[in-house]
Amino acid sequence: MRRLFRSEFICSGLALALVCSRPAPASAQILYVRPVGVGTQQVGQLRQINADGTGDTAVAVPFADVLGPVPARDGTQFAVSAVDPARPNQVSRNVFTVNRATGAIQNVSNFIDSVDPDGGPYTYVYAFYKAFSPDGTLVAVNSIYRSGGGGTSETGTPILQIFPSDGQSGSLALVHADPFRDGTHHGGEGIDWSPVNQDLIVAPIKWDAPLISGGGVGEATALFLAEPVTGAGNVRQLTFPRADAMSNIGTGEVLLWAEHDYQPKFSPNGTGVAYVRSFQQISSLRGVPDPYVESLRIASTDGTSDNLVLTFQPGLYITSVDWSPDGTQLVFDIGPQAFSSGFPLSYAVPDTDAVYVVNNDGTGLRQFLAVPSEQPAWAPAPAPPNLGNISTRLNVGTGDNALIGGFIITGTGDKNVIVRAIGPSLGAAGVAGALADPTLELHDGTGAIIASNDNWKDTQQDEIIATTVPPTDDKESAIVRRLTPGSYTAIVRGKSNGTGVGLVEAYGLDGTAKLANISTRGFVQAGDNVMIGGFIVLNTGVPTSVIVRAIGPSLAGVPNALADPTLELHDPNGALVASNDNWKDTQEAEIIATTVPPTNDKESAIVQTLNTGAYTAIVRGKNDTTGVALVEAYNLQ
Repeated sequence: MRRLFRSEFICSGLALALVCSRPAPASAQILYVRPVGVGTQQVGQLRQINADGTGDTAVAVPFADVLGPVPARDGTQFAVSAVDPARPNQVSRNVFTVNRATGAIQNVSNFIDSVDPDGGPYTYVYAFYKAFSPDGTLVAVNSIYRSGGGGTSETGTPILQIFPSDGQSGSLALVHADPFRDGTHHGGEGIDWSPVNQDLIVAPIKWDAPLISGGGVGEATALFLAEPVTGAGNVRQLTFPRADAMSNIGTGEVLLWAEHDYQPKFSPNGTGVAYVRSFQQISSLRGVPDPYVESLRIASTDGTSDNLVLTFQPGLYITSVDWSPDGTQLVFDIGPQAFSSGFPLSYAVPDTDAVYVVNNDGTGLRQFLAVPSEQPAWAPAPAPPNLGNISTRLNVGTGDNALIGGFIITGTGDKNVIVRAIGPSLGAAGVAGALADPTLELHDGTGAIIASNDNWKDTQQDEIIATTVPPTDDKESAIVRRLTPGSYTAIVRGKSNGTGVGLVEAYGLDGTAKLANISTRGFVQAGDNVMIGGFIVLNTGVPTSVIVRAIGPSLAGVPNALADPTLELHDPNGALVASNDNWKDTQEAEIIATTVPPTNDKESAIVQTLNTGAYTAIVRGKNDTTGVALVEAYNLQ
């Protein structure tokens, strides 16, 4: 059976040729499930692979068995269905959201089994199908509520609900409850949310299709558009599957057939819906339904078109379908249909699914993942990694030995930033010789002063408090400023030429631009008065490549430059990640490849790939020497 599927697969009535489609966008990933184990011990392992076919890796989640990964539109989170680890003996499956940057997990649906302890009626909830709202704050969940006492008394009711994605409260809305799930219709099998309309979802619902030959209706499944936010009852039918009954007087055969539409997915621009149409028929002479005939289609949301993409040979089953982020391709899984006592089932034979990609016009079909692989979902690339909340602690001197912090804002748009100069509160925290009264200047790329402050409450008090990170001492300084992309410098001095240990910090508050390529210059002393630079890596589940440099001898025109700096990089727990004295001693090729190697062999550099967290760079003079130095961190992505 597996060999038949892989080598004699039929597409649109022709033998399938595995040809190249348009190259998959490399800036995206495909989440999918790989079956692991056999029989009742088989579980679904969550994996991800780059859209160019590289980097196939497991995704760490605290679930033994995962179903149906679905990414948010911005790639920052995804959802899966799984048994609640806190209730491992339950039958019900819940929807969990996973933050790709922090790994934080929320139980969105919080379904639990309802079981009569005396062996009577029960209710289990299978929350298999879900979709994020465009802004990622809500999740639509299409669940099957199975109730009864077992056997023929059991019923299954698809119920569509809306939940907050942070799991902080229960269902916000009941959008639809399907009639009793008699027959084999696909009501409740799928859900998607428009990427451009917070108040538009699409879902499959049982529909009584008028028989083509007249005289009644046939049970079909159609796609309906609904408004889950403003009006649960406001729906519009999108697809119109057909049904008919035909009789052969000579043989006495009655042939019943119907079409069932399921697994809808909005295109990235929201103008189309890809879906699966299942042709199902049964003959009164055979007594069991024929194998399904599946096809992929795309319907326009305005109802003006409904086009065939691919049709497959009878007896194959598609579990899921999704769009590439650029809207040019579809990804789907397909395998030989499972049967029980001759009856076709609405899933493929275990371990026979493979994942395919096809252009949205039906050309360029190719196998993307081999058997066994299933339930693919095309995830947009997470937002680029970002350096944020940067700080440097140093002994602040006078004249050229002031504490000078630099940062670059990159990207588009602007960014609201708070820059702080901290001193007295360091002393309260036990730092000896803290700067008693710091002052702060913020300069733009031309060197012009764009803002200055002595005591933070003197100006912008309300704005600074609103950032939630005001200084804790009234003599400390702060500036809030909305900045456009470019380079900026913050200079910290002691009021009236005071000296002592100070801290300069820059926090990114909002905006589409990002903090990057940070640096601080100051006078490095021995002991506790070394230069300590801190930065936070902010990312969305993607490790960040960074180069950290300690510069001294090449500081042209700077008196008392540190002759031979050394560098240490520490992780959020304080553990040493890497250290370097002279940059050519280690990682020379990697450092050169960054295009920003130090220009003096005695300077130090470290290239590292870092996960989310706060990191510290410590610059000392070799053999306890002192002098003016520069510590820098460059975001290489």
